[in-house]
Amino acid sequence: MVENNRVLEEIVSDIHAKFGMKVINVHQLNKGWLNVKWRLTTGGGSVFVKFYHPDRYKLHVTEKRAKIEQTLYLQQRLFKSGLSCPEVYALEGRFIQESQGGHRYAIMDWVEGSVPDPGSISNSHMYELGRTTGRMHQLLRDVPLARHAWQPDQKACLKELQANFEQAATVRNMPLTGLLEKAIKNVQSLDFDVFAESPRGWIHWDLWADNLLLRENGAAAIVDFDRMDVAYPEIDIARAVLSGAWEKERLRPDAADCFLNGYREHAAAPKGTLLRAVHMLYLIESIWWLRTEIYEETGVPARFLQELAWLTEQWDGLPEIFSHIS
Repeated sequence: MVENNRVLEEIVSDIHAKFGMKVINVHQLNKGWLNVKWRLTTGGGSVFVKFYHPDRYKLHVTEKRAKIEQTLYLQQRLFKSGLSCPEVYALEGRFIQESQGGHRYAIMDWVEGSVPDPGSISNSHMYELGRTTGRMHQLLRDVPLARHAWQPDQKACLKELQANFEQAATVRNMPLTGLLEKAIKNVQSLDFDVFAESPRGWIHWDLWADNLLLRENGAAAIVDFDRMDVAYPEIDIARAVLSGAWEKERLRPDAADCFLNGYREHAAAPKGTLLRAVHMLYLIESIWWLRTEIYEETGVPARFLQELAWLTEQWDGLPEIFSHIS
């Protein structure tokens, strides 16, 4: 905490010197891993400040800093196009600011809204989230593609799952071992040819509850674009639907329908897209969350593990579950 206070003091001083903002009040936000975030009240209103922790982002490396600069640029581009997301402040064309002590941070407009509880997003908010997501994907189609960050790879996925299985077996975590046995069979049974129809493009890649802000009038805003990259937009669809509509060991089909109906106002999502998207998400996230160290966690990691455990157990029945969703 003492270190965070020192970082904050230096950043506040830097903001005043560079942007002319006098900070009146500070509130630290307890979201995210390692990075520290604050709501700063200034004479001109509130702003959001994110300190990029060097142990997580390593922005002293030119390539890594350039990547985050690009995501902030794309966020600002989306904001200017009318997407519901925070405006990013730039200075001399740079979105990442650096204090005299080398602390790197970004400053954005404060966006009002409440962070939803996973699985409990209302149908009306799911609809608006779908509209916002579809609009985001539509706007990002005009951005030239970078190198693809990920593609479906059965061999690579199975290798990672096998390593997770061996680790779970070593520590005799029998429930997780059983899940991983099933996960390996699931991936082995998957027809990878279905992904040939999946369009590629820029995606948010972290479209879950903690990165959403909901308002009483039904509007939904998206925040935290740091992981944005080129892959398959369907990944965002699957992540948003699971985060918003999977509750207590079941998927709320009406909520998933609302999301897709909103999404289709701006972008295509033919019948069957959601099932394919969830299969794709499973290939990415099963190797992240079905791990021994995650099994022993609580809070955010536990939520993701629960989602992946449900998908693992329901795998053979997923086509029937998703057949009731438009």
